[in-house]
Amino acid sequence: MKAHCAGRTFGDRPEDSHWDWRRKSRAVAGLLSYHSFALICRNELQGLMLTNDVISARLPAQFGKPLIYIEFVATAPWNRPEVQTPPRYRGVGQVFVLAAIEASRDAGFRGRVGLHSLPQAEPFYEHRCGMTRLGPDSSHQNLTYFEVTETQADAFRRNH
Repeated sequence: MKAHCAGRTFGDRPEDSHWDWRRKSRAVAGLLSYHSFALICRNELQGLMLTNDVISARLPAQFGKPLIYIEFVATAPWNRPEVQTPPRYRGVGQVFVLAAIEASRDAGFRGRVGLHSLPQAEPFYEHRCGMTRLGPDSSHQNLTYFEVTETQADAFRRNH
């Protein structure tokens, strides 16, 4: 990411370009509720995800039930169509959403997943992943919160 952003103005950088994944990993090391995922292809990192499994659902139909919360997820710059055309690999973000759904099912949470989205990624979560938009969350930097129900998780799994 650093190499990609070298010489670019702040407004021309991906919204997650400032994320320090080593620091994020160290901050949750040893905490059993956090799980990290890495997607590697041809010995090259294609993306990272950090999840938490002690968060509760907000949608009325599943309010208070446990879900897998995606704390952070990012694809490598060369896999982003807005950065490189064509991207080296497509679908990295969808693979991570599917991994979170599977982790939710494995934990007995029936595929429930939640996350707060950076503005640039909102259309991806709403349209590509079929997540329910719950609106901006003032307790989380006004980022838009999204959630996946069991039905949505099943549909996503069938299509991916």
